[in-house]
Amino acid sequence: MSVPAPTASAAGSYRPIYKYAQYVGGSGKANPKLSPIEIGVVNQQGGSADVAPQWTIGTKLGADFINNQAGGIDGHPVKLVNCFIPDQVANATHCGQQLANDKSISVVTVGAVTIGNQAMESAIAPSKKVLVFGVAVSPTDTVYKDGYILYGDGSHVEAPMATFAKKLGAKSVSIVWANTPGGSVGPDIIVDALKYEGIKQVYSVSYDPSATDLTAPLEAAHVGKTDLFIADGQGPGCSEMYTALKQLKIKTQVVANVPCDSTQTQTADGGQLPPNWYYLTANPLPGDPTDPSLPAFAKVAKAYGEKQWAADAWVGDSFGQMITIAKWGNEILKAHKQITPATLNATAKAFHGPVAQGAPHLACGQFKAAPAVCNDLDQFFQMTSPGVFKNFGGGWIGPPKGFQIPASLQ
Repeated sequence: MSVPAPTASAAGSYRPIYKYAQYVGGSGKANPKLSPIEIGVVNQQGGSADVAPQWTIGTKLGADFINNQAGGIDGHPVKLVNCFIPDQVANATHCGQQLANDKSISVVTVGAVTIGNQAMESAIAPSKKVLVFGVAVSPTDTVYKDGYILYGDGSHVEAPMATFAKKLGAKSVSIVWANTPGGSVGPDIIVDALKYEGIKQVYSVSYDPSATDLTAPLEAAHVGKTDLFIADGQGPGCSEMYTALKQLKIKTQVVANVPCDSTQTQTADGGQLPPNWYYLTANPLPGDPTDPSLPAFAKVAKAYGEKQWAADAWVGDSFGQMITIAKWGNEILKAHKQITPATLNATAKAFHGPVAQGAPHLACGQFKAAPAVCNDLDQFFQMTSPGVFKNFGGGWIGPPKGFQIPASLQ
């Protein structure tokens, strides 16, 4: 079955942030004679289970840009204080204690941490220091009292799938997803949101992430017999799902999370991404010719010797985290206040966006069961030709109006 594709439309009055120095609130070089403002940096790297060690590259890019082109933080240079978690919960505890006890640090930018989140955050919490996340990898992050997740987490950015499915006119939906620890949360939210939108015919089927043949899960989910297939996987899973579609000779509309926009998925079709798939993302998507933030960030990456990372979402996220922290610091100092956990918290709570590398509107604290989550908006892109992505569905899309994620899934 198939339904007509939506027509492309502009993102209203929203324009992506691409004048980064203006966003921060300064220009030129920081004053080396002024005392540095220290920012804590914590990421999971140096061990055998690194998720995104490249995230740290974006923090240095951010600091370099702030110090050389955005005037520092009201003239003060930024100094990074790094602490990495190689593999053990004990390392996470150590980082939390180190950052909590360093009185020169009021804010910590957090990367792709999946080991020891609770231990690290429990150590920092008594200090009331602000934690700024790009994308929350662990559910523990979403409940950190003084935390701000700028781009979203694995729960709240899933519900817009249902809004988009309705825009497509879908009456029936298939979902296939990897059965990893906690992996059912996203698909369960999508199912709830689809049914809330009145799409009652929904088939949700999981697969063993070690499996290489996914024809059976696709058949069990009635893929090809429904109006829409949601491929809720990452990397190899996306590749295997695309291979299964070809083996079964199924032609259907497909929506995938942006991690499916990867070199691993490309290997399923001789180096190209699947034609005409839609991709959900809470960030800019390389290949979108209408987004001025993409060449702007590429220019920054090139200027500081990191050209090869210009299209990496983790690096873009960490850069956005850094310049947003600098923006808040500028507002505090220019109001003749001191940067403290209290003033940072007040400034962050009052910040509603738009955010660099992300959504046009934030609402931190809107979810009672996940108070650190600031965003539940996504963009949807279709690859219309190799490497070219077109924004569909009206720019940024939120969950179905009035839909509430069950507390048990937040």
